[in-house]
This record gives sequence, structure tokens and C-alpha cells, in this order.
Amino acid sequence: MEHRNHSIGYKLGTLFCWILNLSPIFHISRDKEFDSITQLTELRISIFSFPWGDKHLYFISLSKEKGFELFSVIRTSDLQSSRNQQELNECKIKFLELNDGPNGFESQLRIEFLKHKHACSQNSINTLNNKVNSYIAIALVYAGLCAFLFKSIINLPVSTISIVMWAAFALSVIFLVNVLVLLRRYLQVKAVVKSMFSSFKESPDWKKLAEGIYIDWLTSQEEQVVAATLVKNIEKYFIRSAVLSALLLLSTVLQPYNWLENKQSSSGDKTSTEFVLLDSEGNFSPQELLRLSKAISPDKKITFIYSSSNAVGKATKDFTITALKLTEQNSTIELSDHFFDTNVLIANMEEQK
Repeated sequence: MEHRNHSIGYKLGTLFCWILNLSPIFHISRDKEFDSITQLTELRISIFSFPWGDKHLYFISLSKEKGFELFSVIRTSDLQSSRNQQELNECKIKFLELNDGPNGFESQLRIEFLKHKHACSQNSINTLNNKVNSYIAIALVYAGLCAFLFKSIINLPVSTISIVMWAAFALSVIFLVNVLVLLRRYLQVKAVVKSMFSSFKESPDWKKLAEGIYIDWLTSQEEQVVAATLVKNIEKYFIRSAVLSALLLLSTVLQPYNWLENKQSSSGDKTSTEFVLLDSEGNFSPQELLRLSKAISPDKKITFIYSSSNAVGKATKDFTITALKLTEQNSTIELSDHFFDTNVLIANMEEQK
């Protein structure tokens, strides 16, 4: 029996375990919930966990039920096993042992009841099919967002924040792959045992008809449970991936300007850095000036590059030298208007030789 506790301490413990459930390292889960966690009973603690579609891999784990394990795999089929033909035959025999009144009145009542239950199962399966179709359409668009995020963070310089962003992106992609694998698993044709109504065809009566409908209801009920489990995990992984991607998208939009600094050309001096103080439209960039002020040091030299007719560039250069006290650390290169944009001013920083 599963226990429920609504105390604040229990809820905080559940929240803590739920947070660890999101992490592949020092992972906490429940086997009965297929790696999810809603309560603090029968937990599995793993050093490393890796989800893959309808299975979950655990490395160096400890659980109350199975004890210590170096490697363990949990599958959805392990939690919801379908009845085989022998078990269905046993259900059929027990059903045929039920008493029936004159003219098959009880069987007719059972038929109406089973038809209602079978219709409910089929309606649930149809609802799940519609959900899966929606997730397939969303996944195609969402894959484009992941490609955009990859392009946005691939040029980030190595730092603690960029490492965190790459880890979040990797998790998001793993969750998306799990969504795609589960969608493929859902769409696979399943071998479902159905009643052939052979006994009813040979000697039709109400009881044999009810028995055939009963078998169909049992198999459709199992199909509904399996489909619901797959859809539940599709939703779980998709929500996790979408939340991580949304946070990454937000961070790339709001990230500091210096995170967007491009990598230097491999053919140039690896110790130099360029700051575009005036762009191609002649607009002054206070962000670039701020970056330059943070990067400058006594062992650095600043070379200002602009065209000979760029009066605004010359004035901006003089202002920068005065503002940043670069009197002894600067040089100037004036180029012909034919070789350099007449609106641009670049400050190139390099080690003093």
C-alpha cells in the first residue's frame, strides 16, 4: 500500500528528491513510477542514470527491493506486462463459469456493460492517439528551436556559465531524443490478442457472445494502459526538454554583451582583441567601450584603425585615449578610403612587445 503524508517536512523531502530526479548524477527515482517520483517510498538512489525511450539505465544504484546493483535496466514492459494466451484462456474459463438466466438475460446485461467499458477504453486510446499526433507535429518544430539554440551557444567562450549552458542543452537534447524514441515506440504495430468469436460462430448464444466481447475488452484495456504509460513519459520528457530550452533561449537573449564576443581568427595574433567603437553606420557603441575599459591593462597596447577622412572616428579615438588614459599605450593607423570603411573605428588590443 502506498502511503501519503501531507506534512511540510514530507513535502519538502519530496521536492528535494524530485529535483534530484531531474539530474542524471546522484539520481533518485521510484521503479514503480518508471523513474518518476511523487512519494518517498521504495526509492532507488543511483550515482548515474540515463533515460532511453521506454527503458531507463541505472549505474551503481541502491534500492530496497533489489539492493545494491552495479547496473540495472527498468522497462515499461516490466511494470505493465500483458496477459499471454494461457492467462486469457483462464479468464475466459472463469467468465464462462458465471451463471446465466433463462433466455440469456444476464449475458445480455453483461454484453451491454462490456460494450460500454470497451467503448470507454477505445475512446481513451483515440484521445491518446490524438495527443501523440500533436506531439509529433510539435516535435518537428521544436527540433528547429534546438538547432537555433545550438547555433546560439556554439561560439560562447569557455567559462563556468557556458559549461552550465552546454550541460543544460545536452540534457534538453537527451530528453528530446527520448520523446522521439517513445513516439516511435508508440507508433509501432502491436500484436494484440483479439477474440475470433469462433465458439460463437459454431453455436451462437448470448453467453459466448459476451465471452468474446469480454476478451476484447481485456486486451483493449491492456493496450490503453500501455499507451497511457508511453504518453505520460512522452509528456514528462517533452516538458523537461521544453523548460530547459526556454531557459537557454532566455539566457541567450539576456546574456551579457561580452558573451557574444566572436572567436579570433586563427590566422591572426591569438593575443589580440578587436573592439568596434564605431560601426559601419557610424554609430558609437558604449558596450564596446565598456569592454575595452575592462580588458585594458598596463601590458596591453591599443591600435586605433580608421580611414583618413573619418573625422568622427578621429574624435572618438581622442576621446577614448583621454577617457581610458591611454596616452602611452596607443598607436594609430589611418587607411585610405578605398581600403577601409569611412564610418568604422576599430580599437585593436594586443600585448606590448
